[in-house]
Amino acid sequence: MFPATFCSSLLTLHAAAAAILMTGRCVAAEIPWHAVEQLELKQTLEKAPVLKTESLGEPARGVNVWERWLVPNHDGETWDVLQIYFKEYYGPTWLCAIDLGTGYVKKQRLTDGHQFYLSGRALGFDGKYYIATPSRKTWSMDLFVYDPATNTIEERGEIVHGLGGEVRPLATGPDGRIYGTGTRGNQLGLYIYDPPKLGKVVKDFGPVGPSHPNGAWSRYVMGVDDTHAYIASGMIPAWYLAAVNLESGEQKASLPGGL
Repeated sequence: MFPATFCSSLLTLHAAAAAILMTGRCVAAEIPWHAVEQLELKQTLEKAPVLKTESLGEPARGVNVWERWLVPNHDGETWDVLQIYFKEYYGPTWLCAIDLGTGYVKKQRLTDGHQFYLSGRALGFDGKYYIATPSRKTWSMDLFVYDPATNTIEERGEIVHGLGGEVRPLATGPDGRIYGTGTRGNQLGLYIYDPPKLGKVVKDFGPVGPSHPNGAWSRYVMGVDDTHAYIASGMIPAWYLAAVNLESGEQKASLPGGL
């Protein structure tokens, strides 16, 4: 509890501030503001000394280094560091694969028209690193696979037609398959990629979850268990959690703010 004298002083201060504010508004309303001619301004600017700048050199060579990924080598002891460099959002993009086991560094130019820094990524049971991102030309989902045995990314091409979105999470399921999502209009998309057996998408669920007037942003959360895939969607005006039965395709969505 505050002393009574302190509370009284605080109320007096608030009243004084309100009075000053109201007085200022009244004065501003009664006295119009007029622009003042400054005849000497042009001459002053023309006679002003020129400011000299000093070059401090080139701190960067015009590339972004937002992403670096760690992929375990097949020896189970060492790692590869994958550093992505890109000049513009859709390329040109380079991969520098640093093999910490051998000390070897391999540089690779990646395919233009893809936002690798926003890609979905997951490590498969086969030890390969799966990367999903849409093509700017087709706005459909393309797949890339990094193999730590060769320190190289392989382009697999389009795997899901009509699936895009700004972000595209991937998750490895307990069955060894890769589960992916993205955006289909104002809803989410969901698909299953089977790397160990078929090397292709074995199921495309189409649009799933609730519809969002501002787009279905599937940015932050995706998880898979034995029976369902769980995807966060919405963001504006609120988040939903969509649960999709992997066998039947039955869908359930939580209400905003409650899971």
